[in-house]
Amino acid sequence: MIPMALAIGVSVTFAATPQVKPPPTTPESYLGIHPYFSLENIDTEGGEAFRIMGMCFHGSDLYVTTFTPDRLDKEPCKTGKVLRIENATNASKNGEKPKVTTLCDWLYEPGAITVVGDSIYVGEKDRVIRFDQGTKKTQFKKGAETVLLDGLSSPNFHTFTIGFEHLKKDGETYLCGNLTTAVLLGGKRGVMAPPNPNVHRGSTFTLGPINGNETATSVKLEFLAGGLRTPNGLCVGPDNTVWVSDNQGVFNPSNELIRVKKGAFYGHYLLQESGRVSAFQPVDVDSVTGNPAFQTAATVHLPQGSVSRSPSQPVVISGETGLLKPYNGQILLGEFTTGRLLRIFTEEVGGVWQGAVFQHSGGPADAQGNNGFVAGPNRIVRGPDGNFYVGEIGHGGLWMFNNNVQGLQRLRIKSPSEAPADFNEILAARVIEGGFEIEFLKPMPENTIRLEDIEVAQWTYFPTEAYGGTDEGKMKIKPAGLAFDSTGKKAKLIINGLKDDGAQYLLVDATGKKSNHNTGWVAYVKINPKPGAPSQLRANEFWYTLHKKLGGRDANANDLIELATEERAHQNYQSLCLSCHVQRDNGWGAPNLVGILGRKQKVIRGGMEVDVTVDRAYLVNAVLNPDAEKSLPFKDVAMPPLGLTPQQAEAMVDYILKLD
Repeated sequence: MIPMALAIGVSVTFAATPQVKPPPTTPESYLGIHPYFSLENIDTEGGEAFRIMGMCFHGSDLYVTTFTPDRLDKEPCKTGKVLRIENATNASKNGEKPKVTTLCDWLYEPGAITVVGDSIYVGEKDRVIRFDQGTKKTQFKKGAETVLLDGLSSPNFHTFTIGFEHLKKDGETYLCGNLTTAVLLGGKRGVMAPPNPNVHRGSTFTLGPINGNETATSVKLEFLAGGLRTPNGLCVGPDNTVWVSDNQGVFNPSNELIRVKKGAFYGHYLLQESGRVSAFQPVDVDSVTGNPAFQTAATVHLPQGSVSRSPSQPVVISGETGLLKPYNGQILLGEFTTGRLLRIFTEEVGGVWQGAVFQHSGGPADAQGNNGFVAGPNRIVRGPDGNFYVGEIGHGGLWMFNNNVQGLQRLRIKSPSEAPADFNEILAARVIEGGFEIEFLKPMPENTIRLEDIEVAQWTYFPTEAYGGTDEGKMKIKPAGLAFDSTGKKAKLIINGLKDDGAQYLLVDATGKKSNHNTGWVAYVKINPKPGAPSQLRANEFWYTLHKKLGGRDANANDLIELATEERAHQNYQSLCLSCHVQRDNGWGAPNLVGILGRKQKVIRGGMEVDVTVDRAYLVNAVLNPDAEKSLPFKDVAMPPLGLTPQQAEAMVDYILKLD
């Protein structure tokens, strides 16, 4: 998830180092750059790199907004820039280095930008503005901008305006963007109090119509959907469909990609004290306890830890005639704290949209900036040359990937003659009667994959007041059947016991309350071709969000494999702790958990400062009651509850004590 406000996991905290090391580079962690692409650095005149928060093309020129992420609300960035990178599509060709013009350097954390005609529109933390004739100027004078919408946010390190995309309505152009929510330091929800009474944060909005002559009184602010926490990316597809990525939050237990449904509420409740809640937030629901029955399910879950931590901007692949033709209609999605791109396939089943996520590209660049991402992919846009341009961001703390750098790179689509002949991967996974149809990019040789080579698991999420959520009801399933068609490109995988949203799984939480309002079942499938097989798979696993299945048998005892307690604890650690507790280092507001037993620490207990020695009982209590005591260096941190039962907390501590 976007790392401005993440849980610290336990209340025992120690002084943080200024930087967090990137995760280790291993074959399990990163697949490298997809074989159908080459990743090229875009070097500009002067060699300056940029922390990119907004990005769009106008002709061959690339416009970006930059800012320095502020984590503590003490020194908000009011030196955000708008840059024009001229002829960016020619960068690195024949040694060309495009010219960069700084159009302004006085903006308040600008996160959105687009061009309509010759006008440039920018979304700052607290307003939306227009620069007239901006594409023809070399400098924007402060105070000469036209303000179209203001009062978007009171000061908070976690509020941004994200976008902009063009949305067509009745033949006119509208700006489409997202508003992230305010939180307290540490991840708990804060009370929303934007000065403009018409603004609902945690929402996707449109503003317009836009024509270059609009005024604050002529444009209309409308909301498409609400219930979002940190929607750090959106795109508008060729069919005018709006796609939004969101980072997990309260009552919104996983990272998600959402095919926006107008008027929908996606589950992140804002506190009602100020009366300023998210768009379409039900008025008759207690925002402290929530009610999952009112939540619209996300299209595709992006499980925390295993596949996603910080989803950013999606982009739809469309109009391809070369190597990418089989991928038309699928989505590429940025992931900036893990330094990855994901690929997502979606389909409509019984009137419900759902689909699968695959790993696409990932890994840090080397010291020369080659063979990987130089920083976390935060923005990705399609260039006029048909290639994909990746705007990256790096900063201290949990904004960092690959040693705290930043940059701009191009994913160039290879020609067919450059592509490796032996490359193969899972292209799509579709729901069929009793399981999935798995389609491969190329035919799989006969007997390459056997039934025993396939791993299957399934779990669901329950909305809670905790930050994020654990994998509930997880089970491993032995697949029951596998049959390839005559082409070798498609296989029917039969899985007894698959569940969808109609499954009445009963959850009893730590307080003894019961619920069966889950938010979709995730089916995980991994294919391990037998050793020595002539055709290996590059991305050999997928996570399918199953809202609607088509028939199939229930599972019996022979179909299921029991999960070990340690395995469940590992899953909880991945989803709830790892975002902040970076092993072998101190993170922001979060201690290194390796070797934590026996450490000395000052805490505030009952209003008094006392010295404690961290023992097992202390750790269990810290997991169950993270706000019961405040460690002195982080007394202002407001960590959300983890929502674990005492038994789960005990298992979590067992797991933590084995970290090395």
